[in-house]
Amino acid sequence: MFIRKMAALCLTLILLCPVFSAGAEEALRPVLYDAIITRNYPTSTTTVYAEMDILSKRLTYYRAGDKLQVTAVYPGWVEIRYGNGYGYILRHRIDQVSPVDPVHTPPYGVEVFTYTAVITRDTPVLFEPDERAEVLDVLTSGAKVALLGMENGYAKLVHKRYYGYIDTRLLDEIYPVAGDVSMGDSDTPLAAYCTFYADNPDRTNNLVIACTRLERVMKPGESLNFNNSVGPFSKANGYLPAPVLIDGQTKMGYGGGSCQISSTLYNVVLQLPGLNVLERHPHGASGAAYLPHGVDASSGDLNFRFSNGYDFPIRIEASCHDLCLFIAIYRADKT
Repeated sequence: MFIRKMAALCLTLILLCPVFSAGAEEALRPVLYDAIITRNYPTSTTTVYAEMDILSKRLTYYRAGDKLQVTAVYPGWVEIRYGNGYGYILRHRIDQVSPVDPVHTPPYGVEVFTYTAVITRDTPVLFEPDERAEVLDVLTSGAKVALLGMENGYAKLVHKRYYGYIDTRLLDEIYPVAGDVSMGDSDTPLAAYCTFYADNPDRTNNLVIACTRLERVMKPGESLNFNNSVGPFSKANGYLPAPVLIDGQTKMGYGGGSCQISSTLYNVVLQLPGLNVLERHPHGASGAAYLPHGVDASSGDLNFRFSNGYDFPIRIEASCHDLCLFIAIYRADKT
């Protein structure tokens, strides 16, 4: 029953292995994915950096369509095989990513979260696991978060296109996510994910309404059509005009922000192989900035749909509080 959790742990260990430069004597990490340099920027070259920092040494340049091998994935970057070592490319510069071993490698971009927590006091989200690090956000009592794991006394999560860290001494309770669907119940989620958003009252209003309309129980074989279930995104349903992202362009529209609900839900669904994605569209070449590139799911003009392929019902829980949106999926047949 612990197979899925152990597989996730093994992948996490691969992703967190220390970086070494070309020519090092350590064994090279295995290639996880094949990919190409995106053709979305046909007139520009893509830089390979020595570190995950655009100010670091530039190792080489690739052209659109060039092939590469990915050995690790981070929220804003991918690590690639370069010579006898590694280089780093910004994540939005690659495309057509496919796992070398689809049976044992999760789909590209999947992050498996292993804990959740409820914030009970003002809690900073830090850029590094260090109390002196830059503060990315401050959460307040009532916010829920999904956590990847623990690192040096800090709880690790995804904050937009970086990792973020919370001092575990500020968390009164940390709850496990089920390592296997057989271990899930009404209190232990099968999967969870959280994203962060800017302080815009009208957009926040839309997130609250969309969360309420999303929550439901899905029977085995049942499908969810996001636009039909959470929409229509109209004034009559309580939605307000707020910025909407379409093909990388921002405009005002009723229900602006609803795509963050569909995108966060998509990242929960990706963690559960028994749920089947039927339709999903990105927000243009650059994706949505509140998520790592390549794992957003547009709604409104486009749609997100998935079905419950498990032989048991599932329950979707969604809430947003103080700049943090949380979605989790539970078994609905076990108490």
